[in-house]
Amino acid sequence: MSLILTSIVLFAATNIDDIFLLLTWFSQRDSKLKSTHIIFGQYLGFIALVILSLIGALGALIIPQEWIGLMGVVPIYLGFKGLVDQFRERAEEQQAEREGEAYIVQEASIEETNENPSRIQKFFHPSIYKVATVTFANGGDNIGVYIPFFATYKGWQIGIVVLIFLFLVATWCYIANKLISFPLVAKTLERYGHIIVPFVLIGLGVLILNENGTFSYLIDKLLK
Repeated sequence: MSLILTSIVLFAATNIDDIFLLLTWFSQRDSKLKSTHIIFGQYLGFIALVILSLIGALGALIIPQEWIGLMGVVPIYLGFKGLVDQFRERAEEQQAEREGEAYIVQEASIEETNENPSRIQKFFHPSIYKVATVTFANGGDNIGVYIPFFATYKGWQIGIVVLIFLFLVATWCYIANKLISFPLVAKTLERYGHIIVPFVLIGLGVLILNENGTFSYLIDKLLK
């Protein structure tokens, strides 16, 4: 019972910021980003974190905290890419209107052709790996917490902890999906979500770099 409670508290403490990330993902659902993509991506990124933590706990891999912080570059890149894509899409829409092209009809036809993707296409959908990458980068600091935690327990105990973690990932997705259904939350994110998300990702990346001491580490290396 103590192990279960400790695992729940540890997961909540190290993944509380994932709730906001999941809220932004769920608010952006469309034909390209579906709920299944978000859930699979969240699991994929988190499982990668757990695997690295287990390897680190076994002493097979030592990851300096400053290097872990470098993963913050990923959400920064995705955030700037999102801003560029928004400006590009807006420019294309304006150009289409000027030229009298049916931009919305073209988008609809593209969605229609991809209405029934194969199972392989669903699994390898870019949105899944986008969510997984951000989840992994956001959880970079989790590795430093999970490694000593896993190192203190035996094999079967670690198995219980991992199962609890996987269950809580689903719980996190469920909570975020329910919160998005509240009118105020849903309306705000629907109206401003596409603008907020890139800045959230950029801020998240800067936070990861700062919390892991990567900025000071790089500055020290440059000044030497």
